[in-house]
Amino acid sequence: MKKDKNLSAGEPKQSICLPAGLYPVAIHIGNPDDITIRAMETLRKCDAVICEERREGIRFIKSIGIDKPLYFLNEHSKSLEIKHLFEEILMMKDKAIALISDAGTPGFADPGAELVQICHEYAVSVYPVPGASSLMAALAASGLKADKFLYYGFLSAKTEERVKELKHLKTMTNLDIIFLEAPYRLKSMLDDMILILGKKRKVRLFYKLTQPNQSIFLGSLEEISYKINNFPKGEFVLILEHELRY
Repeated sequence: MKKDKNLSAGEPKQSICLPAGLYPVAIHIGNPDDITIRAMETLRKCDAVICEERREGIRFIKSIGIDKPLYFLNEHSKSLEIKHLFEEILMMKDKAIALISDAGTPGFADPGAELVQICHEYAVSVYPVPGASSLMAALAASGLKADKFLYYGFLSAKTEERVKELKHLKTMTNLDIIFLEAPYRLKSMLDDMILILGKKRKVRLFYKLTQPNQSIFLGSLEEISYKINNFPKGEFVLILEHELRY
């Protein structure tokens, strides 16, 4: 939550090019060329950047050649800390502040959404800067019609709770369901899905999208689990196909 004072001397000067407010900015999800011109301009012109992790944030802003004060907001940030962050750099400060995640579009299953909500409550303007999203990239590469789907996001990290969630989702037979998960939980997630949904249930797995070692797998839960057995950990999106397709 603290500003990284090593990156810039003194307080940020007010932007003369961007209206004051919060700018949720989408960055790339793996391929560094997948960042929009508007995103780059916003990051260059903003007064400060809020990012998730110190190492990733510093690495990213250095990679695009900017030097801005950094603030940090991640899954460990408490509601009171988020409110203090808002009061420090957004409320009545007349600043243009960018919000980024470690990859892709901020606000999906991260505390950036809570900061955006506070901005709405205090009438601080929010200017989304859209761009890369692993969810949209997976859908585009899926071959599925995707006219109706359920974005479920992250299952519980606790096995018992995750099993309960999967039992509930088993009843939703007419929707494709999209999951995100931490890279190190892919195998256990597939194991629980096989247990609850059956080894023949069809899925589509999108591994390290847009990166040189990107892989897309179509098949049954059993087949996909076998194929990824020796894969190194990596970001992924999983689409559970609805049963009525077959």
